[in-house]
Amino acid sequence: MGELYYTNRNFRYSEAQEKWRGVMYHYGADGKRHYKTKTFKPDGKRAAYADYLAWCDKEEEEAQRKQWQGGAANAAELLIPDYVSSYIQAKEATKAIEASTIKGYETSLRYIREEFASVAVKDLQAKAVEEWLSKLTKRGYSSSTVGKAYRLLKQVLSDAVNNGAIMRNPLATVKPPKRCNKKHGINALDADARAEMLGKFEALELTPTLIGAYLSLYAGLRRGEVCGLQWRDLDETNGVIWIKRAIGEGKGGAYTKQPKTDKIRDVSLPPSLLAVLLHWKVKQREEFASNMASLRGDSYIIGDALGYYSPTRLTKEWNSIAKLLGVRGVEGRLPTFHDLRHTWATMFIAAGGDVKTAASNLGHANAAMTLNIYASADPDAKRRAAEITEKAMR
Repeated sequence: MGELYYTNRNFRYSEAQEKWRGVMYHYGADGKRHYKTKTFKPDGKRAAYADYLAWCDKEEEEAQRKQWQGGAANAAELLIPDYVSSYIQAKEATKAIEASTIKGYETSLRYIREEFASVAVKDLQAKAVEEWLSKLTKRGYSSSTVGKAYRLLKQVLSDAVNNGAIMRNPLATVKPPKRCNKKHGINALDADARAEMLGKFEALELTPTLIGAYLSLYAGLRRGEVCGLQWRDLDETNGVIWIKRAIGEGKGGAYTKQPKTDKIRDVSLPPSLLAVLLHWKVKQREEFASNMASLRGDSYIIGDALGYYSPTRLTKEWNSIAKLLGVRGVEGRLPTFHDLRHTWATMFIAAGGDVKTAASNLGHANAAMTLNIYASADPDAKRRAAEITEKAMR
């Protein structure tokens, strides 16, 4: 229940009426104080007071119901973009979702506003939604983009149903567009491509982006996690790095947040990666000093004297490096930064690595998720499976 409608109560005995009298007060739309009264005549104060409390509860419940119905009726009259916008603002105010999710919602809201700018919540029909989804698809938007807009609208209208603004969700009978990937399969690097890429890495000058690529390729880290690493997270003695934070991006810019699945985890580093990091630490300390700054424990490994890299900056700079190197993944495309993470996972599992360890390093919620994504992603492993089948058959 929200705020009480009746702001004050009073219970006393009326000598003139020889009855117990209850009074409840509230402020009306005119700003003036109003009251409602009732008399009680049972024997004894205790019985009268019990009846008084029951009456108060009933009146308050009825007042709340009328207020709720009035609010629901007003919500039903709102234009759809306004209702969606207020829904997003409420989520943002209560921090119920990540700022990066809010940013995505704002993008989806643009597509909703384009189509339903003059449609009230109560007037939306399933056919109109189907036509909208068809238009977005014909305009060339991906199934992922269209699906996100569809899910947001459905989620918001479910909220409208829960609040009594509408009786049923018009999207309940509308199917989302079938999801299809523009880039099929996992574009990991096979053994030859890995060797070629590492050889070219060694010929390049160390930069924050190149160090980020090493970390993703050798440890399977996400780009936001790479950006969030600080030097105090590195245990040089034991060759372990701790994933304690990530950098996200919302409409207000980049910000620090918890890693995905909200779990701090540790990843053991191969000696060659640790050596690269220690070499980079020396170089970064010199760069900081040239900018009148000191390298500290809370300095970002992927960053400069001004602070951390944003995931967007890391991605843009990596794309330039990938074009320069010209190494391609198993799908024939230049690898994205995330493909470096795919490469580590695919290589580790194909080499006989423990799936639970892979899931832990990757920050997956469970090993099943890791298996579903990577168990059959390595082409070399598939060829070996064919060879095993051939031998077994004969």
